[in-house]
Amino acid sequence: MKLYKRLQLKKREIIQLREVCENYIWAAIDPQKCIISLGDDYLADLRDVLLVHRCNPEDIFGIGFDLETGEINYVAQINRRNPTVNVDGELSPKDKENIEHALHYFFEKLPIYSES
Repeated sequence: MKLYKRLQLKKREIIQLREVCENYIWAAIDPQKCIISLGDDYLADLRDVLLVHRCNPEDIFGIGFDLETGEINYVAQINRRNPTVNVDGELSPKDKENIEHALHYFFEKLPIYSES
């Protein structure tokens, strides 16, 4: 399953992701343009979807995301190609903040991101 979004995810899309991906999804995200490609495919394939939609390669990050806990895994092979990421594959705090902000937008309907 591959999903490309510029708008917030609808509840039925989140349910589909949970069924297909078993609560853990891979995503390529461009936090600058607030565009995401997600699913259970290879991150390189998800990244290619964003490249086709004219995202800059240095603005694309690969992540793993747990739909239950909201835990984000920033370690991804495609991040090593990014010139803003250090040699160890660590993202800067600013990049992480931008990614978390974008995820909050896309997954607003998840309990972990709902306003209390």
